[in-house]
Amino acid sequence: MGHRHSSSSRSSDGRAQKMSVVSTVMRSIGLASTRGDDDVMSVISKVSPVTETDWAGDFHRPMATSDQYQHYMPPNMPLCPTYQNNYLKECNRSWKIICKASTAKMKSYNKDGIVLFYDEFFHRLFQRDPGFEEIFPGIRKRIEVLIKAMKFILNDSGASAALVTQRCHNLGHRHRTIPKVRPHHFAAYASTFVEVAMFWLDIEATPDVGEAWSNLVGFNLKFMLQSFLANAVDETEWNQNIVEPVKPDEKTKAAAKGKDSKAKGKPKKRDEKKQTKTDDERGTKSMKAKQDDTKVARPLSSTRGGG
Repeated sequence: MGHRHSSSSRSSDGRAQKMSVVSTVMRSIGLASTRGDDDVMSVISKVSPVTETDWAGDFHRPMATSDQYQHYMPPNMPLCPTYQNNYLKECNRSWKIICKASTAKMKSYNKDGIVLFYDEFFHRLFQRDPGFEEIFPGIRKRIEVLIKAMKFILNDSGASAALVTQRCHNLGHRHRTIPKVRPHHFAAYASTFVEVAMFWLDIEATPDVGEAWSNLVGFNLKFMLQSFLANAVDETEWNQNIVEPVKPDEKTKAAAKGKDSKAKGKPKKRDEKKQTKTDDERGTKSMKAKQDDTKVARPLSSTRGGG
């Protein structure tokens, strides 16, 4: 009985701990209610709490030059983004609107705000660059990265621009160890995020809100790229700074090769026919010329004979 009681107690503690995890994650993304029954919400409940990593340590590693990181900045971000506390407050305020699904556009779907944002964000991201599916193969990973990104950007309240810069340098360097992450992925992820935020904010997406998000996200992205690109720029990729062209699969290559072979074969047949026709014409002309010579020669011989 004592053993059963202790097992039951451990089970209860485990459930309580799991509920605590769910609450922590919900708070970290600014979610106030849980109305939806979408798969994304079930995944969110399984995501472990974001570990508090100290990103503010001094950064003493090489950094990319200005022409290198500016090349990979998205076109819908300011050329020189700035960090201001009023931008941070505006982004926190508007992000809560999204998470609570407070806009008329979001209310019409009767789903949690984070679910709507997740669906639209990754739909556009994968449509823009299918290569992201290799980096985010499952729902759990996608949600986890999205939560961590928002927690990193929006939890800088009271921090100085210098401290935020150090945090971004360390985080950018950390991304160098993540497989399959390429420079153009940063711009696609950041620009798509701002784009989807403006989409769901609807009438709340004022010029001031757009300015705040573009500067805050752009500022973080700029200094992440500085450390990520250090001594790692591949100049052969400089023709593309947003998405990577989709490489054709083996079936597509085989089909294209078959078409090329057929296309190359057809002119050869036409050339053979043309050559045969030309030879026939030459033979006909030669026979005709011989006949003409004979006709001309006969009268001459008879004349000579008569003389």
